[in-house]
Amino acid sequence: MVKATVGIPSLLRKSLHKTLRALMQQSEDDFDILITYKGNLTREFEEYEKVLNIRFLKQKEGLFEEGLNLVLENADGKILLTTDDDAIPDKNWVMEHVKFHESNRDVGVISGEIIGKKWINYPNSLYMRFKKTDFMHEYSPAFSEYKAYLTKTGFSVDREKGYGKSIAIAGVNMSIKREVYSKTRVLTYSLRGSYNESYIAVNAIKLGYHSVVMKKAKVVHIDNDSLSRPLNNDWELRIEKFTSPYMFNFLLPIDLELLRRLLDQVEMEEEKIGIGMAIEGIENKLPPKKFRERLKEIIEKSRNMYYERQQSRN
Repeated sequence: MVKATVGIPSLLRKSLHKTLRALMQQSEDDFDILITYKGNLTREFEEYEKVLNIRFLKQKEGLFEEGLNLVLENADGKILLTTDDDAIPDKNWVMEHVKFHESNRDVGVISGEIIGKKWINYPNSLYMRFKKTDFMHEYSPAFSEYKAYLTKTGFSVDREKGYGKSIAIAGVNMSIKREVYSKTRVLTYSLRGSYNESYIAVNAIKLGYHSVVMKKAKVVHIDNDSLSRPLNNDWELRIEKFTSPYMFNFLLPIDLELLRRLLDQVEMEEEKIGIGMAIEGIENKLPPKKFRERLKEIIEKSRNMYYERQQSRN
């Protein structure tokens, strides 16, 4: 078995204890753990250094994407696995990821089986309405065999569910070859970390690898309220999901004219706001952190109006 690193961007929530106890029970022990954290590192977490090969790295600024980039920059395993601080990996989790990588040299990114609530891919609503149009064409033949693929307009959409080649990767259960993660940093453009995993997957494809979802390496994801899986009031996340063309444009140039035509066709407010923002960001060549500031500004302006409408309907 090759050496692996397990990376966990964390807010040091109490649920992290369950994650670390699950890592103590792994059938494969040739791995270290890298936790990037915001908050105060207490003795109760430092105690795990006695039983696990673990490093804590304080995140001094930024949001989720900056925390993940710290993991990508500081990992040193041949395989990097990532999970969340509210997830419980199966005892064979590390072993099954590593073995799949060893058996599939052309695979750069893997997502395993997830039990529990998953993030919602809101742009699938576009796919259902426009799947027979140019708007939902595959970006290139490289995505022809992919169940979830990148469109010419810059969206990750699900042609079908299930296991196989896919860019619908989940960071709670992901692994990346060093040849990919050493050449990848996610874009610090969002408020909720949207599509950072798909960005990694598309970059892997650009580097000549495949991205795969497999029915192995199970992780149980606790149904906590989170940035990417809000239990209530997901309006802000919906808007952010439709800004993804801005992000993917940093990897592969998006068909901007086609995206403008799509904007003229959509009807839902979150689609109009998100796609309009993506076009603005691409046209004005906004740096990622400037785009994040603009996203926050737009969301704050629309938030009150949305919640007022919701209350009036109730």
